[in-house]
Amino acid sequence: MNYLFSKSIGAVATFAAMAVTTAAIPAFAVTSPDFPMAGFATQNGGTTGGKGYSEVTVDNVNDLKTHAKAGNKIIYVKPGTYMGPVEVGSNVTIYGYQGAIIAQPTSGSAMKLSGSKNVIIRNLKFKGVGAHDDDDEDCLQVNHESKNVWIDHVDVYDGHDGNLDITNASDYVTISWTKFSYTSASTGHQFSNLIGNSKTKTSDRGHLNVTIHHTWWADGVVERMPRVRFGKVHVANNLFDSKNASYCVRAAVEADIRIERNVFIGVQKALDLYTSDGTITAAQMIENYEENVKKKLDGTGTAFKPSYSMSLTDVSTQAKAYALRDSIKLYAGATLPDPGKSQTVTPASSSSEAASSSSVAVSSSSVAKSSSSVAQSSSSQAVSSSSQGEVVSGTATLTKHGSGSAKQQVKQGESIEEFYFTVAGATGATVTGLPDGIVGTMKGSDFYISGTVSQNAAVGAYNFTVTTTGATTNATKSGTITVIGANGEVAESSSSKVDSSSSSEQGTTSLDVATVASHFNVSVNGRVLTVQGTTQAAYLLDAQGRLITKVQSLGGESSITVPRAGMYLLRAGNEARRITVR
Repeated sequence: MNYLFSKSIGAVATFAAMAVTTAAIPAFAVTSPDFPMAGFATQNGGTTGGKGYSEVTVDNVNDLKTHAKAGNKIIYVKPGTYMGPVEVGSNVTIYGYQGAIIAQPTSGSAMKLSGSKNVIIRNLKFKGVGAHDDDDEDCLQVNHESKNVWIDHVDVYDGHDGNLDITNASDYVTISWTKFSYTSASTGHQFSNLIGNSKTKTSDRGHLNVTIHHTWWADGVVERMPRVRFGKVHVANNLFDSKNASYCVRAAVEADIRIERNVFIGVQKALDLYTSDGTITAAQMIENYEENVKKKLDGTGTAFKPSYSMSLTDVSTQAKAYALRDSIKLYAGATLPDPGKSQTVTPASSSSEAASSSSVAVSSSSVAKSSSSVAQSSSSQAVSSSSQGEVVSGTATLTKHGSGSAKQQVKQGESIEEFYFTVAGATGATVTGLPDGIVGTMKGSDFYISGTVSQNAAVGAYNFTVTTTGATTNATKSGTITVIGANGEVAESSSSKVDSSSSSEQGTTSLDVATVASHFNVSVNGRVLTVQGTTQAAYLLDAQGRLITKVQSLGGESSITVPRAGMYLLRAGNEARRITVR
């Protein structure tokens, strides 16, 4: 496996046939993977923003306001500070370069969605004027029956009345990988998020369907993370660690909240039940992690079951919870790379169909051919359950996304690094040739390859093929998943080439390391990372903070084998580094 070590910590170390150079970098240099849309924004026909419309790059506030209000556009925002209010129309994507800031004026909002439909906002900072105990507007508003909104990788702080509110029958909203906080510019009313702004707004019933995931309520936030009236709100895989928090999630009149697999650390209360305004429908606490939470509540009622499927990280142990915490702290906020092609900033949405995950047939056998080291498996199919029998006129396409490679190596009993193909011009997709335990799943317009290789899967290279269905001319994409034994054994005559395979002939290894903290050292030999300078256990995590392996330190040193190409977090104690394996 080839690795490239760069931008770590302060020294140059020489290993056998290899030099490793390290240098400190600031946290803001970290860029996040482009995680796909999930949650309620994928429902009601999906959210595509400005996809299919023309693109424009703006570098002044007048152009930004003009294009945003007109809608029907993909707007790239150059670095700089743009004074609001920016009113947003419909069918629009607004995506910021690193350093793009939308500022809240003394009176009014930084950005306002009022009756807007099909909007994507990504990679922007929203700077409020400071929270004070007087009546004004929120820094970012989703208001007046706005629908199908995805707010992703934004940083909102010091909102005058609140940071981000969703009100007045707005619907099908997802907030993901976002950071909310308050600084010393705020002197009171540090209440971050309302969903439903009045106990008398019975017109909100049946609306306010909101998903909030992988979001960080950081220091300075006191309450409303969020506070909910009337809505169905899925609060999942988030981080709550504001030292100022009096409570985190508050359920009020007719709120139906599913509080699932979140991490609460050092807060007064994870949940507050406010019954003075009326009966709460449900506020169900599901498999959350709570540490140093002073007043614990079990919740009330049974919350709704989402109409969409979404993969959530397990936080049942401290190690797993800290893994999610580290991932959110690293990637929440405006951490996406500068814009490139439009399809990378405004991806096709998942559709409103919810049953896609059930239409999966798992490979039933996998027998390795010893003569060629190519493992065979029976067909594994996944098609959208709503699209069977339909035919789409034209030529289909498959576009790969995700940090996982289509060619990767994995041990028996371990998970592959998930990746997916966006399906266009077709009704679904099938896959053949996967090892036992790996499946293809249609989620809206995206076809995911994921799973854990069976302990009994035969060692060898599995050449798989993804094929679209229902188009006049279908498309195919291929790849290889090479299964090695749990102890590292490979098929004797294997000829497969995998992105993550070792290139020991050159005697070099390459890793891209971004430093989050700098109190331990990392060296490399082949595919083995050696962590030195700490007595803490070392954890290898995937890009979403899911624990891959844990290794105890022996005499201040521990070693971890990197399983395959992809992006990882390496953590020891409270310190972490981002590692990209190519």
